[in-house]
Amino acid sequence: MKKKLLILNIDNDYLKVLIDTASTFGVSKTEIIRYCQIPLSLITENNNERISFNQWTNIVIQLLELLPNKGIGYQFGLNCKPTVHGALGFMLITNSNIGKVLVDLQKYYHMRIHKMDISILNKNNKIIIRVNPLYQLPAHLNESKKEQINKFFLESALIDIINNLQMITNYNLTGVSIHVTWNKEDYHSLYEKRLPVIEFNQDYNQISIDLKCLDLPLIFNSQNAYELAMELVNKEYLLYQDPTDKIILNVKQQLIFKPGEGFPSLTHVANKLKISERTLKRELSLANTTFSALLQSKKFELAKKLINSNRNIQEISDLLGYSHISAFSRAFFGWTGKKPSEYIRESKTPIKSYNLK
Repeated sequence: MKKKLLILNIDNDYLKVLIDTASTFGVSKTEIIRYCQIPLSLITENNNERISFNQWTNIVIQLLELLPNKGIGYQFGLNCKPTVHGALGFMLITNSNIGKVLVDLQKYYHMRIHKMDISILNKNNKIIIRVNPLYQLPAHLNESKKEQINKFFLESALIDIINNLQMITNYNLTGVSIHVTWNKEDYHSLYEKRLPVIEFNQDYNQISIDLKCLDLPLIFNSQNAYELAMELVNKEYLLYQDPTDKIILNVKQQLIFKPGEGFPSLTHVANKLKISERTLKRELSLANTTFSALLQSKKFELAKKLINSNRNIQEISDLLGYSHISAFSRAFFGWTGKKPSEYIRESKTPIKSYNLK
């Protein structure tokens, strides 16, 4: 029987950094490996294997039990230097300026960083880097456990991003602050001097920096090195895609807008893919999404393109098949947290030159 190919989707370099990080809290690496039930094969020298997100999550759960309320998410984020991110880190280091780094981060960040996505917004002369989880935690975990794990992932992601952006330029990033949605923890005081200002109990998990930081040049920028790094990133992207991405890709390829007809229905897409509606719904559920969510995503993509082509809001609403402009405005607010008019106004700012929107 042919051996089934197992797609592993978290680079084990992160696991090695996590173990090193945890060992700074007074627990030996041997005890960490034993308590978290980490297979030794994953941390041997020259092992380029990757681990599943579920396995990574289980290790983090055990680690948070071993080292509760220590701020390990903060420390892990501080310890993830650009080189830890492999080809992606190499690509960021060799880029030309912070603005173009953010363009690449927006496109490739989820490829390596714990199933996280980032969106870039421009508001009041600030660049907002908003971090959005793409993962779904196991259903058997209680809400308290899920909150702890989400906090670890988001803390480490936010600190990793801002720390690395500062490291790759000789200039100080200005106007830096971090917003998080949870309460201030006791361990925060131990890290306060090493971190930017953090505002707690906010609406989003995000970083903000001054708009002028986009033009800051990088220390090691090199066009030739950047192009080489980009080739490696694209190869890695194709090689290590999560297998659940396949059904999402197949559905997205079928969601083609036709003037006068709109987007295809669930029934139409299922027929095109030669599977039943029930099977399609089940496979999308396993990929942690729904047909409706993918359709809304496609509608948003098209709405942005129509806005950029200078169509007015009424035209866009009619083309997308909304019964009334108010219905389109409600949908648009759900996608962006903004009214269409606000989005259009912000899209005309200088950030558009970096293609961040």
